[in-house]
Amino acid sequence: MSGFILSMEEAFDRGADIVGGKNWGLARLDRYGFKIPKTLALTNALYLEVIEAVVPESLRADLELKSDDPVLIGQVYEIIVKSDLPEMFITELNTSLAKHNLQNSDLAVRSSAVGEDGSSASFAGQHQSVLSITGVDALIIAIKQCFASLWTPSAVAYRQHMGFDIFGVSMAITLCEMVGERTEPRTKGQTKAGVAFTVDPVTGRRDIMVVEAVTGLADELVNGQVQGCRYEIFREDLTASLVKNGPLSDRQLELLANQLSRLHWTMGDGDTAYDTEWVFDGDDLYFVQARPVTVIPHLTFPKLASDPVIWSNANFKEVLAEIPCPMSWSFIETAIPEMLHIIPNCTGYQVPKGLHTIKRIKGRCYANLSELQWLWYDGYGQSPDDSNKNLGGHQPAIALPEKESWFVKLKRIWRGIRVMSLLSGAEKKLEEASADIFERVRSFRKNDLRDWKDEELTDNLWRWVEDTKNFMPDFAKGANYCGIKLFLFDQQVSKLKTEADRMLAYALLSGGGQMDSAEHAISLRTIAEMARNDPKATIILESNDLPAKVGDSAFETALRRYLDLYGHRGVGELDMRYPRWSEAPRFLFEQIKFLMHQEKELAGRSAIDHELRQMLDALPGRQRKALVAAAEQARAGMALRERVKSAIVAFMEPVRRLVLEKGRRMALEGHIQTADDLCWITFQEFSAFIDGVWSGKGLDYLIEARRAQYDQWVKETVSDVYTEEPGQQPVQQIVERLTGNELLGFGAFPGQYQGTARVLRSPEKGQGMMQGDIMVAPFTDPSWTPLFLRAGALVMEIGGAMSHGVIVARELGLPTVVNIPGALEWVEDGELLEVDGSLGRIAKKAA
Repeated sequence: MSGFILSMEEAFDRGADIVGGKNWGLARLDRYGFKIPKTLALTNALYLEVIEAVVPESLRADLELKSDDPVLIGQVYEIIVKSDLPEMFITELNTSLAKHNLQNSDLAVRSSAVGEDGSSASFAGQHQSVLSITGVDALIIAIKQCFASLWTPSAVAYRQHMGFDIFGVSMAITLCEMVGERTEPRTKGQTKAGVAFTVDPVTGRRDIMVVEAVTGLADELVNGQVQGCRYEIFREDLTASLVKNGPLSDRQLELLANQLSRLHWTMGDGDTAYDTEWVFDGDDLYFVQARPVTVIPHLTFPKLASDPVIWSNANFKEVLAEIPCPMSWSFIETAIPEMLHIIPNCTGYQVPKGLHTIKRIKGRCYANLSELQWLWYDGYGQSPDDSNKNLGGHQPAIALPEKESWFVKLKRIWRGIRVMSLLSGAEKKLEEASADIFERVRSFRKNDLRDWKDEELTDNLWRWVEDTKNFMPDFAKGANYCGIKLFLFDQQVSKLKTEADRMLAYALLSGGGQMDSAEHAISLRTIAEMARNDPKATIILESNDLPAKVGDSAFETALRRYLDLYGHRGVGELDMRYPRWSEAPRFLFEQIKFLMHQEKELAGRSAIDHELRQMLDALPGRQRKALVAAAEQARAGMALRERVKSAIVAFMEPVRRLVLEKGRRMALEGHIQTADDLCWITFQEFSAFIDGVWSGKGLDYLIEARRAQYDQWVKETVSDVYTEEPGQQPVQQIVERLTGNELLGFGAFPGQYQGTARVLRSPEKGQGMMQGDIMVAPFTDPSWTPLFLRAGALVMEIGGAMSHGVIVARELGLPTVVNIPGALEWVEDGELLEVDGSLGRIAKKAA
């Protein structure tokens, strides 16, 4: 390894603390296959050696006392400019230029301060760059000018303002070959250049990327001397706003859009926006700088502009993988905001475009709850407290206006009417659409993808992905349909006289079947009963895989039918990394083997049913009829929501199969190690590779880095709620440690039960759970459902009226208490616990 001068490969290995921000950005671009000019990195060791040799100790001491003294700062500047660089460096410079055939090239000499171009400090415009330098003598002068630019009053003031020590920032240098023409007039020739941002830096919109372009090189644009032609590129489909007589050709704009999309994900993981400088030399696109955008305007609803943002993982924690893989996150990041906004936009409430609706914190997904609470309140009158109740979790509520005009309230009523109109007839349409999806997926399972051509694979993959996106509005309709029916049921429940009766009324939502998440658990018990009397069943179940040919016994027929209906589901089912039950049924087989040796059902509902009948009999006839009818409608709404959600999951089965088949082929070609490596890149990166926009250079490094990042995130703990002041980093909400022998939460299903607590953090840990144990979980998703058949009661840290765990527990008649933060720490595995779903209370009992 050289002393002062590094290649880009070496610069990447040494890191930003040695080569500075600009070199580090270029090294990362080069590592991941973005085209950059020939570039050498001068480490900060050269600057440190010069400073040590030429700046007197007395001058340093004076600056420590008077850091804002322009005379002292100017003395350091002049000393550096007039200094001699070490002969060892000059020898190395000559050798390196010759080695890389740069001795006669036009070079840009650019400052690359340590700490520059980082996520919190850009140093933009503070340090000097010198363009079009040729020859060693001129390079030496330019390098010293860049070093000295660290010592101007504005540069010193900036780093002190940003919290850096006056001598705490060192300087590395970028030597970058100039690309494009510098001839006059600039409209002559083929060079186009400019800047690009993967968000709108002026408005804060995150759904567009912004390009400013000029003909010729962009130094005057970067310095603010000329105005570039502005293009807006929509991140979702990479279409650009129409620009008349712009400098970029359609082909150039398309290539730039594709590369910016990949850069947004490869450099910033889709979380961090990037600011880039680029040059087209003909149709060859070069990036000459890439750095994180340090300040993005806080785009939100006007009423929330000065309020802190509440970030919550409520509901996400239940339905998404704890840390989604990059391929899944790249879909979620745009699909979920669109889904959340579809109903408001269709009913006359225009949501500002490009809101920061969801984000990742340490790899986990969080929603901007401030915006959602305001959207549901301002649009439809739902209070923030009711929103929190529906979502589950524990988060603060936004402040609401003290007074509102009658016109504002009237518009809410009108939007509510439009929602009802929009959802009119939705049940039948969504049932038919879901049934069609299930049939398509079952039919797709019959294909042997190894026989398909590459073009067939990719065409089908994008078709299934597009169909999934197109179904998201239907999923939103299903969720809203369910929410409205539950709201109407709650209205009837609120008319009951006592709290005990109101809690008891929720038993009306139990039983009756048709609840997808519960049905696939109940069916397992039936299969287990068949397996008891089938000798071949044990052989199949112990093999942990389906035989190549399944027989016609009752057990085998039922198992085949089960996987036909529910094979698209699985542990972590909304994440691309996890196998579906149709491809890896081991988890199911473990549950069946357990159920083979258990009683058919736990008794325990009869008391609740008796109390419910008594309560209903005591009601006036009209009220009883209205309550029962509302309960039936609410059950139908929940069943529809479950079906539509199951359809979304079903879409993922063919997408996963197609991705893995493409991955298998790429592994054979040597691009990746294993087929599921593809889950560690995003759809945008995958598309760039398939379309030839990216050669695949650095793919192995990218996958390795993403896996390492995941391993680090897994070790980190997170809060369920963060608050973020505009322009600041999110702050974790502190949850006090629970004490005492009783805790109160939300009683989601009535009834009392006493049993052994089984504390589970994931469904895979459920093998030690015995029949009748109380399941204590952070939350549940459909992969937990088979374990409900063992449970006598349920306790969850989070959960709302439409949570998976609440729906399944109601269907099975399990006393349930949810929304108890810290329950997994408070309850000890194996201790005796009492769950009172009627009072929303759990209590520790002496053994």
